[in-house]
Amino acid sequence: MKLTVRGVPLAQEIVKTAILACFFIIMAYPLLWLAYSSLKPMQEIYESVFALPKRLNTSNYLHIWGSSTFPRYYVNSLIVSTISTAGIVLLSSLAGFIFGRVNFRWREPLFFLLIAGMMIPVQVTLIPNFVLLRTLNLFDTYLAMILPYIAFNIPVSVFIMRGFFHDLPMALVEAARIDGCSLKRIWASVMMPLSTPALSTIVIFNFFTVWNELIFALTFTNRQEVRTVPVGIMDFV
Repeated sequence: MKLTVRGVPLAQEIVKTAILACFFIIMAYPLLWLAYSSLKPMQEIYESVFALPKRLNTSNYLHIWGSSTFPRYYVNSLIVSTISTAGIVLLSSLAGFIFGRVNFRWREPLFFLLIAGMMIPVQVTLIPNFVLLRTLNLFDTYLAMILPYIAFNIPVSVFIMRGFFHDLPMALVEAARIDGCSLKRIWASVMMPLSTPALSTIVIFNFFTVWNELIFALTFTNRQEVRTVPVGIMDFV
């Protein structure tokens, strides 16, 4: 008699678990290495890169948080990432709902024109955006980063939201219309509560994309008071 686990042969379950454990170790070890290496003095890191710390050393953390500028970089990153992500979620959910559920003339050409923005390299827009932001007196402000972040992350977010809204049952929209709901009410009360998986995806993806972005933050800001963590790390190094 073969041993089984939840209807799966035991040997197959052991092999699957072993493979997943290997993947977990491969993915988790770099994070673990960063964590314990941060508790080692620089000389000890050079002497033995992969060894555990001989003693816990918090001087690296005290040096960073004792700095007058680095905590401000984290605050700036939090402000810019939160506002940018909120703007992306609002605009992409509205556009995704319109493109996915509302029939109107030129819907498909406009949608493909919008997602064509994913093919534009951000590097080729640096100079035009720099001139535009300086003309609008937005250079060296939070908006100098927030507006480009929203604009360049809208296409992929609309693509995700449009696909999700399009796959939801049409009967939900028709039932809401029979009850007298407007398009705004259908979007807010019917579609948005059902789109948690897609919303979670674009929130996580865009928040970390904005948090880690460097080229816009470096080009469109000059003062330490508004610069974000990636630029702060570069300056710190």
